[in-house]
Amino acid sequence: MKTEKTEPIESLPRFRRWSRRIAIELGYLLFLFVLLEGTLRVAGFIWLLPRTLSQQGVDVKRDEIRILAVGESTTFGQGVPSESAYPKVLERLLKDNLDGTFRVINTGIPGQTSTSILRNIRFQMDKHQPHIVLALFGINDMNEALNDLSSRVAFGMNVPEWVAHLRTYRLACVVRDYAIHAPKLEDHGAWTFFDREQKDEDGNWVDNPFFLDQLSRNTSDIIEAVHREGGEYVMVSYLRSNEKIRETFRVISEEEGVLLIDVLQDQDEGEELLSEDGFHPNEEGHRLMAERIYEGFMERDLLLKITSSSGERNPGLK
Repeated sequence: MKTEKTEPIESLPRFRRWSRRIAIELGYLLFLFVLLEGTLRVAGFIWLLPRTLSQQGVDVKRDEIRILAVGESTTFGQGVPSESAYPKVLERLLKDNLDGTFRVINTGIPGQTSTSILRNIRFQMDKHQPHIVLALFGINDMNEALNDLSSRVAFGMNVPEWVAHLRTYRLACVVRDYAIHAPKLEDHGAWTFFDREQKDEDGNWVDNPFFLDQLSRNTSDIIEAVHREGGEYVMVSYLRSNEKIRETFRVISEEEGVLLIDVLQDQDEGEELLSEDGFHPNEEGHRLMAERIYEGFMERDLLLKITSSSGERNPGLK
């Protein structure tokens, strides 16, 4: 009887000890999570700070032609000095060859998708008031680790939107895709993740049409937002991408009636224009992109149309 009475008394402190230990461990894990999330956000802020500062402190001038370059790591200039990225090279070409004042504003951020650009475009239009929006994005929409919508169904479950925006969660998606799916650079285009569910019986890559539909819908909304603010919208192709992306760009250009500048006019000239990762342009690639964009402007007399209206934007253009 004494033994039966003392067992509950002895087990009670043990339960409390284990509860306290579990609470401490959970608190420790929460602290590590907050620390990692904060570190990732601070690291991203520091990485982008030089480009951000370079675009601040410049007033919008009435007599200048402003071109807003939106995109991801290619526009950002990953792997090359900021002065060698195609937006800055384009700005020098305009200043050296044309009369007037020109400014090309580089807002490219590595990892952006059409969804994240759509979220920011109204703010960017209001802040910089560009006459032309130069757009190069789409390849990241095919990347499950970076795609905003697909990342919400990663690991076989749906996740809330606030979870999908956590840097820690996105890092976990990147680790999953790069470590498990082992991405490779194929002959047809950029880095791709060869998940078994996206391969046919012969082992060939199968494009997910959902991602392309998302890219088309988001791009149409971005174009509408740019036109509503009086800007001209110009699409730019990649130096290297798969044919599905190129065809999607062509269809969007035709349906929306916007200019598409194909910077890679000869498929055989691509290899020597790329950096070691096989996708991002090197300095020579960025130079060629800037030249092709400049030529596209000249062929369409795009800048002449803007300068003839005294550099003022045309609200409600469509």
